[in-house]
Amino acid sequence: MVAPACAPLLLLLLLAELPAAAESLLWLPAPQNVTVQSYNFQNVLRWAPVKVNNGSVVYSVEYRTLSSPVWEEVNCTNITKTECDFTSSNIRNYYSVNFRVRAQQGHVKSDWVVTPRFFQAEKDTVLGPPRAISVTSGADSLVISYLPPFKEKETSYFTFTYYVYFWEASGSGKKIKTTKNTQCKLEKLRQLTVYCFQVQAGLNEDVKGLLSDTYCQKTTANDATWFGYVALIFFASIIIVGFVAFLCFRLAKKLQVKMKYWFQPFEIPQHYKEFLRNPSMSILENMEENRVGEDYWDSLSIISAAEKSQTLVQ
Repeated sequence: MVAPACAPLLLLLLLAELPAAAESLLWLPAPQNVTVQSYNFQNVLRWAPVKVNNGSVVYSVEYRTLSSPVWEEVNCTNITKTECDFTSSNIRNYYSVNFRVRAQQGHVKSDWVVTPRFFQAEKDTVLGPPRAISVTSGADSLVISYLPPFKEKETSYFTFTYYVYFWEASGSGKKIKTTKNTQCKLEKLRQLTVYCFQVQAGLNEDVKGLLSDTYCQKTTANDATWFGYVALIFFASIIIVGFVAFLCFRLAKKLQVKMKYWFQPFEIPQHYKEFLRNPSMSILENMEENRVGEDYWDSLSIISAAEKSQTLVQ
């Protein structure tokens, strides 16, 4: 229980806090960073949330055209989100419009915050790159197909211009071809050469979309070129085979000379060769050749045992 002496002091403190509490109930900060973002004509107004100590905050959005001072409601009144999609509203893409947004908590409302400049979707939207890009190779051409940046139902109002940038993969000089069709044929290209390209969509000179990814494709060759390549490969193969055969022949000759030098055959003496040709004549010839001058010899008589006994008796 509070002592009676402290009651006046507490009363003074409560009275001091009342103006601040009353002020917080009567004032609400305005939204900040209010901007319009548009991609492929999907138009959204965004802002930073208003922070309060308790309770929730709702927001309301209004717009006016350049030719009218009257502010009108969009389909974004008393919303809790910090964005307003006005794509499907009555605001045409060729209108120049300004927006304002305010916060509200109960009966307390913030000041209106107005966008810094007028917005016109036809000029301010960001176009995405073309969709579903494909390419077909020809002998000296590439046929590139693509679709508008967004669906046909949404593009019936627009007429797009397409810019196709292309260059040789091994080079750096870019060329450009412009068309209003969803197919572009790049002609007079070099055969069997890789070309890279990017595609961009635009509404006019002021509004050009984002570039697509880079795609690369190799051109093919016509029949005459293929025949020339086959003939070239055939004759080149013959030359290579002939050259390899010539090298093998020269190598074999060198190896033969080396083998004869290191492994010489055993040479049979000449007189053995002649003997082997006619052995009987060779012995007589050798005996005749070995006789030098007159031969010296002694007489030898052979006497049998009977003759020897008769001789002794006599």
